[in-house]
Amino acid sequence: MDPFVTPQWLAEHRDEVVLADARMYLDGRNAEAEYLQGHLPGAVFVDVGADLAEHGRPEGGRHPLPTPEHFAAAMSRAGIGDSTT
Repeated sequence: MDPFVTPQWLAEHRDEVVLADARMYLDGRNAEAEYLQGHLPGAVFVDVGADLAEHGRPEGGRHPLPTPEHFAAAMSRAGIGDSTT
């Protein structure tokens, strides 16, 4: 399955997928506050800095990938699991 879908496909399959809103701003805006002000219906918020990255270290870069355990726990909290589309 192509990772990109059309709005029509999404409308037809909305009950079959979990939408993850993983927005991030470099201008100081709070991503979660922006999500709360408006997002696609039913989308869950996933925090890029807390859920999709480990704490930055100079040798690891700004947003190093999280451990598999950290990622799985964050996705579970968002309602996303092994059988989720």
